[in-house]
Amino acid sequence: MKKINKYIEVIRSSDPRLSAMNEGTQQAILAVLNKRYAKVGISIIDTMDELVALTAKSPDLVVLGTRFILLDAAKGYERSPKLWISGHFIEHGIAFTGSATGALMLEFNKHEAKQKVIDSGLRSSAYFMAKIGRPIPRHELTFPLFVKPTDLAGSEGVDEKSVVYSQIELEARVAAVHNIYGSDALVEQYLPGREFSVAVFKQHGSVAMRAMPIEILAPADAKGNRFLSEAVKHADSEKVISLTDIALRDTIGALALGVFGVIGARDYGRIDIRLDASGQPNFIEANLMPGLSDHGYLYRCLRLNSGMTYDDMIMSIVELGLRRNEKPLLSPVATTIPLLAGTRTW
Repeated sequence: MKKINKYIEVIRSSDPRLSAMNEGTQQAILAVLNKRYAKVGISIIDTMDELVALTAKSPDLVVLGTRFILLDAAKGYERSPKLWISGHFIEHGIAFTGSATGALMLEFNKHEAKQKVIDSGLRSSAYFMAKIGRPIPRHELTFPLFVKPTDLAGSEGVDEKSVVYSQIELEARVAAVHNIYGSDALVEQYLPGREFSVAVFKQHGSVAMRAMPIEILAPADAKGNRFLSEAVKHADSEKVISLTDIALRDTIGALALGVFGVIGARDYGRIDIRLDASGQPNFIEANLMPGLSDHGYLYRCLRLNSGMTYDDMIMSIVELGLRRNEKPLLSPVATTIPLLAGTRTW
């Protein structure tokens, strides 16, 4: 078969904290794309010079595996100014996979995405922010609460101490998030129910988006809580199963599609959802640059719901990037889903 005359570049960062893919995944994507495209390259982009050099090559599409670069790495992750790679590519007219900068920024600032979802009328648990250098605000939430960093991915900063049962535990956990991760803390009403991840994927030749959920069964911690901690993910000790309850599938899928549209995402991504004590689905967070490995949640959502192969997933993502324009796709369901909103609590 004659190869398509396009140049595709697959990029990641050498810093695991900045990269959404590792070397193995980058090589796997390279192997898939080499079957169909005339020129495929891989790059590590850690500096502005490396980004400028890639831009000068004028690829037809970049498969994004990293969100931004640190402009002054000597200052460290938290203090360095950051340049969003997607914004740079938009400015220079280079197409890339997935969502544009505005949506990626919302994904990375969990509290802002959460509030935008709540403001739209969709359901998410009540919360407040505990900012570095400020006292924990007075609030009306009831224990247990869930505490996590606002700007980290991959369950970083989430462990069995993330669920707190008293003011003393809350203060200790917030201090740990501030001191260990250098991040503000997002404090949410704990959702004790089942957990789901929903792939949202644009259908070829259409503006329609399809929601494909899976249920995630994490092992119980010492207190009997089940959620995706950093340790659980690293140990790969959770189970992933198909969701067969049609009514629940529909409700969860509708919420995921609504969230995807509200935050201005496009093409593909994952929306994480959890049930509250009454069994109602609530938005947890979005992952708009999900891992593209053959064991990642995105691929498992696609495989279990549609039978899609790994090669088909990678090819579809690249084709979507090549074909679409730069406007975010807003889903019409975002304004029609009859779900109750959470409230921000100060």
